[in-house]
Amino acid sequence: MRLVFLVASVLWSTLCVDAFYLPGAAPHDYIANERVALFVNALTPKLMTGDDDRLVSLVHATAAGDDYYNPKFRFCEPDGGAVKQPESLGSILFGDRIFNSPYDIKMLGDNKTCRTLCTVDNVTGEEAKFINDRIREDYELNWLVDGLPAATMKTDTRNGDIFFDQGFNLGHYDAELQDPPSFNNHYDVMFRYHKPTPDTFRIVGVLVWPSRLEVYWGTATRAYDMQS
Repeated sequence: MRLVFLVASVLWSTLCVDAFYLPGAAPHDYIANERVALFVNALTPKLMTGDDDRLVSLVHATAAGDDYYNPKFRFCEPDGGAVKQPESLGSILFGDRIFNSPYDIKMLGDNKTCRTLCTVDNVTGEEAKFINDRIREDYELNWLVDGLPAATMKTDTRNGDIFFDQGFNLGHYDAELQDPPSFNNHYDVMFRYHKPTPDTFRIVGVLVWPSRLEVYWGTATRAYDMQS
């Protein structure tokens, strides 16, 4: 089995606001075409409790050891290998395990073309089962940029309200339909920023829309199912 990870289009949206930054994370002022470092954190499962809000099971995530670069996930790694980032005591207690990533993003640069990040060959049945199980458990990816967690837009099925949820889905699984889990291998990313000075830019928000694409000889179509 082969997996193809695609670098999605990166969009920029200007805002005249400030953002909330995690303690110990200082905002960075970028200049045009400066590299924007995107970090990856441990994956976390979410638990469904009827119509109640979904809650992150940090204890489960820590105990399971679901690092982003767990070999069974087969995610693309940076050149030279993944490097663990220094963390505060609070970050460690919350189960954060932060690493660098291979994503090459430039501030206001030409990031709109969808590109292949890497191709992973020889995904075994055991690895596919591991990934499918994590999708069924509603695992989410967690990215960080300048201390800001990436979020996704969701719709509250009870009232139709749109809200922002930290993290984004590893894949999709509908328990009622009993279809095979599908794995998200494509990401559309929007960075929101404002300008502290005429020539500098500060990121104040990161939104991700994950999806699944199946690739045939250089072309891509929607829907990507991983069979175990």
